[in-house]
Amino acid sequence: MQFRRNLAQGPKGIQPIKMRCPKSGAVSSFDISGVSIRSALFALKKEGIITDAEFKELNSRWMKHKTKHKLDAYGHKADRQKGDAKGVGSCC
Repeated sequence: MQFRRNLAQGPKGIQPIKMRCPKSGAVSSFDISGVSIRSALFALKKEGIITDAEFKELNSRWMKHKTKHKLDAYGHKADRQKGDAKGVGSCC
């Protein structure tokens, strides 16, 4: 999905999301890897992109996959250090 989004952004000239640091006020690109899988599913449901039934199915499949592969909420191996992922936490 990330690959498809990157392909779509290129020709259309869409720039990465910019975010202002609450501590320093610095503006930088924001990586969405700090958004959990379930948060993304809830956002898709809220926007009407997926139905309640699709949400329940995808959420159930995600929970099984997460447990089987010992992943955290972001889809990373659970043994990773907190804040290790790009885009998680503040810039300061």
